[in-house]
Amino acid sequence: MDRGRLARSVSEFGRMYLGNRMGQAGLALLFIFIGMAALAPYLTPYDPMYTMQLANFRAKPQWLDPALPPNLYLITDPGLPSVAALGEWSLELTGGSSASWTGSEGYPGIPLVEEGSGPGAIEVTGEPSAEGTAVVERIYQYAYKPPRRFSVHLAYKAQVTGEATWSIQVLLRQSDGNLLELWSSGPRRGSQGWTVPRPQIDTNDAILRLRLFNDILGDASRMFPRGGEYGLVVRVSTVSEGGTVKVYLDDVSARIWGESFGLLGTDNYGRDIFTQLMHGSRISIIIGIFSAVIAVVLGVLVGLTSGYLGGWVDELAMRINDILLTIPGLPFLIVLTAVLGPTIWSVIILIGFLGWMGIARLIRSQVLTLKTKAFVEASRASGGGTWHIIRVHLVPNVMTMAYTQLALTVPGAIVTEAALSFLGLGDPFLQTWGKMLHDVQYYGAVAEWWWAVPPGLCIALLSMSFVFIGYALDDIFNPKLRGR
Repeated sequence: MDRGRLARSVSEFGRMYLGNRMGQAGLALLFIFIGMAALAPYLTPYDPMYTMQLANFRAKPQWLDPALPPNLYLITDPGLPSVAALGEWSLELTGGSSASWTGSEGYPGIPLVEEGSGPGAIEVTGEPSAEGTAVVERIYQYAYKPPRRFSVHLAYKAQVTGEATWSIQVLLRQSDGNLLELWSSGPRRGSQGWTVPRPQIDTNDAILRLRLFNDILGDASRMFPRGGEYGLVVRVSTVSEGGTVKVYLDDVSARIWGESFGLLGTDNYGRDIFTQLMHGSRISIIIGIFSAVIAVVLGVLVGLTSGYLGGWVDELAMRINDILLTIPGLPFLIVLTAVLGPTIWSVIILIGFLGWMGIARLIRSQVLTLKTKAFVEASRASGGGTWHIIRVHLVPNVMTMAYTQLALTVPGAIVTEAALSFLGLGDPFLQTWGKMLHDVQYYGAVAEWWWAVPPGLCIALLSMSFVFIGYALDDIFNPKLRGR
């Protein structure tokens, strides 16, 4: 076929396809999901699996209830990188105490656990033979519903010469003026290296509890019962008995964990559901297309050889076909996945190898009709070999059916992968729509429709796009359907 004729054929195919409304709808849907897959890293800056604690667990979408608190980070410069960072704090000094910014000290962090901010800290100095108190307070406005979770983090260090006593308190000044103690070091003597508080739970008052990385936590609904002006207070008390004491404060941060986040909220680990939805489109498209390609290639090969060669080859191929068709597909796939491991490539190969049987029967029936045609008989009479006839005469005539079957096989592969992931047999290191549905069921979040509905809807729409494309191709390639 020369280039001009090929160009005319492609142009005619495009005209016929774009004139098919079902084909237009399928192509539009497919382009939407391809766009989601391609733009996922740019529209969603988080990792769908490993970026956790973005907000409180199972936070709702931001548009659902504007009165729900978003993430509120109350300290702008927790690492105190410069003297200007003291501007957001108010200082109140009594007795023999002074407070200033220092660049010679800074929290170095904990290796493999927590990264420190480096130089820059608040230095509280107690004068010799004197008692003093330094109160550092950050005031802010709160105007939302009571949150469920609030955390405070700080690091401290003490340098003592001679005899001196020091203590640190972290308090919350509520809107009614009440001071609520979150943590207290108690009276301490002697020097102490950089330390992060490890609060003990008061068995009589469950307001404090411990979290990973030792943040100070409180029952936020009791801390912020109403809107108003609140203050985070760090009080340092020093008693110098002829010696000197310097207390350093660094990495002072406070966070009200969002009860609302993003377009679709968060899951049980605080991961962004919208990010999971966007990245899930990539896996579904890859699995659907690659599995369908494997199934169609196998189906075409088996159907061609079985239909043309006939005899014992046809008998053996069709009996194997019948046996595989009688085996329940999903249970068999579950067993094989458990044996081979739930990686994405094993899932693709298994779905492809278990999806060729129906295609093989269709191709075989087409080949049985084609091999009696005059052009095949003429080729055989002129000395054409078996593989020459299959390659030159039969393959081009069954490819239109293969294209149609390819489009119609993708939805089945997508739904099968979703079923495996829903049952917990998908790749554990990849976020898919099926895994999202598994998490919804596992954590009992069916009532949270903004989490449960989008992945199911995406599976249905992506499958529908390939079904529409398949029907459109069938209308174009099948003259009988086109005539109707």
